[in-house]
Amino acid sequence: MIFVYAISKISELAQHPHNGIIEPWVLISFILYSLAVLQEWSYLTYYLNRFGTFNIKEIVIICINMGAAIYLSNSLSLDWEQIFYPFSISMLIMSSSVAFLYHCQAMKKSVGERESINARNILLIVITLFAMCLLLGFRVGILFCIAANISGVFLPMIHRVKFSNGTNFGHLKERFELLTILFFGEMVVTIAQYFSPEYFTIYPFIAFITMFFLFGTYTVLINKSINPNQKTRGFILIYSHFFLLMSLEIIIYCWNLVGKNADKTFLAIFYIVGYTGFYLMLFVNEIYLEKKMRLCKEDFFKIFGVMIFSFAVIFIFRENFIAGELSILFMTFSILLIVSRKYIK
Repeated sequence: MIFVYAISKISELAQHPHNGIIEPWVLISFILYSLAVLQEWSYLTYYLNRFGTFNIKEIVIICINMGAAIYLSNSLSLDWEQIFYPFSISMLIMSSSVAFLYHCQAMKKSVGERESINARNILLIVITLFAMCLLLGFRVGILFCIAANISGVFLPMIHRVKFSNGTNFGHLKERFELLTILFFGEMVVTIAQYFSPEYFTIYPFIAFITMFFLFGTYTVLINKSINPNQKTRGFILIYSHFFLLMSLEIIIYCWNLVGKNADKTFLAIFYIVGYTGFYLMLFVNEIYLEKKMRLCKEDFFKIFGVMIFSFAVIFIFRENFIAGELSILFMTFSILLIVSRKYIK
């Protein structure tokens, strides 16, 4: 919940467009802050999934980690110079706490020693970069701060070790499902503000049904179709959810812009980016399905055709908001129908 709170605070930074659009600096901040929070959640979740016993030591370390996450969330700002020290200190504490847990596990020299050492070493690189941030100050340190974020996200993809045993994939999948459900909960809260008896409009009803279709498609693939009893590290599941959740945040952001004089072209493009990112990252997880259960080329052509049609309507009729919402409703329903027919027997 604390990490979802952090993500919601990040999304608030982009709630007020300048001249109808999000400035590039705001978008970069949104991406970097989101990656920072999601990577810390991922490292901690992976540890708990793989090695967690919830003993006193782990509980204390997790409390320290959560405290730093709250401090980070409440200090978020678009002014990088203002947030530089709070952000760097918070990330340093969060990374150090999780690195300590991995180090303790590595010292046991038992199951998972190699992966514990690998995760610890990656986090030590991140910790070193954040320490350099604090030593060098804002002007130079900001580059190390960005490098630390990027390293934390992508080094596990570059520096891999052969794992002795797979993760508890079912538990890992369940954790990401729960996080995604919380994001959909944020969607509900966003849509709810438009259900007003004073200013009745069909928009929130369309948006709510659209969200239901989105969640249905996610549930059918991730929850109902993927076998949780697999021996895999869950790498694709983890990284796809990074960007899937960011795509949901973009969609939420677009819904928040309704009635705020946002540039219609900008809003249409962001809708397209959000929905494209969501479906692309969702279908990447087909790799965890048996080949006979995966969507065929014909199914993907149908999905692609529906998306192109809907996006064309969104862009061409961008001045007509309801037309765009109806096209999205059609798209999400069609994709849910295609997916359900394939996965649900």
